[in-house]
Amino acid sequence: MARHDLRVWEKPIANQTYVIGCDPAQGLERGDDSVVQVIRMETGVQVCEVQGKIDPIALGEKCYEVGTWYNGAMVAIENNQDGGANRTLFNCGYRNIYFQQNNNGKPYDEATPKLGYNCNVRTRPHLVAQGRTAMMKQSVVPQSSSLIAQFEIFAHNGSRFEAVSGGHDDLVMAWLLAIEMFFVQLKIDETKDNNLLPMVDGELIPDIGEEDLDVQHVPRSIRLTEQALARQEEVADYPTVMESLF
Repeated sequence: MARHDLRVWEKPIANQTYVIGCDPAQGLERGDDSVVQVIRMETGVQVCEVQGKIDPIALGEKCYEVGTWYNGAMVAIENNQDGGANRTLFNCGYRNIYFQQNNNGKPYDEATPKLGYNCNVRTRPHLVAQGRTAMMKQSVVPQSSSLIAQFEIFAHNGSRFEAVSGGHDDLVMAWLLAIEMFFVQLKIDETKDNNLLPMVDGELIPDIGEEDLDVQHVPRSIRLTEQALARQEEVADYPTVMESLF
């Protein structure tokens, strides 16, 4: 049976959004701990932390429980040798999972989605720099004394940031992943809030009312573009800015 500690600073609040970062381990007695970190989007505050000797399959199930509890939070599990944690979470029916786009090197940046977040020599420095800046600006706020203690031994060893010899950085890495999801969710929310209209010659096309809806179900973007082009044709007889100079 998986042994772990569950630390909750704030229980889920209805209509609030949460994100989760998870650093998996093998669940071995003398190995690293598996960790789940939860951040509330509206405040940036750490609200929950799970830490313990949890094997990958049980960890996927634990992420399902915690993610569901926190209003279906977006979950990112590091996929470096995750032991099946991501697949278990997916097989449990959970769908708000972070998929990393892996460029296959083909033209036009064709990408293949893969469950989880890949922490490597390219993404790890990004996570560290982003996390440090976010905490300095208090965009995100840790509450775990255990997490803060690990930060005190989290240093650059000449090639990368990690815990000093004999120490652990599992709480830190899960926290940095949660911060990454914090900013991913921000982008998602911004996209939802922006009802982007098509543009013609660099100018936004004004919206239309319900009375202008096309009964033939022509896509809205096409209709608005055609209307704008028609207006341009109506004023085509007027001199252009360049023509007026001569």
